[in-house]
Amino acid sequence: MNNLLLSTLDESGKYTSKELQLLQHELIHVELKKGETILPKDVVCSEVHFINKGSAYQYEIDDNLDQNIIDLFTEKDWCFNVKSFSSRRPSENYITAFEDTFTSKLTIESIHKLIAIAPSFLQMGEILNTANNRVHFFDKNYTPNQKYAHLLKEKSDLILKFPQKIIASYLKITPETLSRVRNRIHTS
Repeated sequence: MNNLLLSTLDESGKYTSKELQLLQHELIHVELKKGETILPKDVVCSEVHFINKGSAYQYEIDDNLDQNIIDLFTEKDWCFNVKSFSSRRPSENYITAFEDTFTSKLTIESIHKLIAIAPSFLQMGEILNTANNRVHFFDKNYTPNQKYAHLLKEKSDLILKFPQKIIASYLKITPETLSRVRNRIHTS
């Protein structure tokens, strides 16, 4: 198991070396090419991917066939559709690799198996909470300045990884507004 995954697991709880061996046995390592679909629309999300290297994005397609970004994932993020995973209903969104990406995947069956063997794996529920909070933050009534400032503070790596158009969609603002906000923040 890689150090990136171990450090992330340490943030969600404490696991014994035996429990980490059990987890290692359940992990499936996946190589995704840029543009490869991780989760298609209308399919129930039944796995979580830990991004070891690369990035991905979750989006919906609107009536104008534009992509509206729901969530962005980079190294150390758990990549999955929270709503579909927890409700066991088909996803309303897509998840796609933004670049060549390497993940460690756990299926829902593996997660249930781990919890049945060692209840300490219930601590992994923190992954759901973190992802859910991230998705809903930008849907609330924050100003563009507040949204961008939050992104700078909490996930500045996204700004380096994704183009301005994707960042703007993620923040639920236009690219022009994002440009003005960046200028105001970086010149003040």
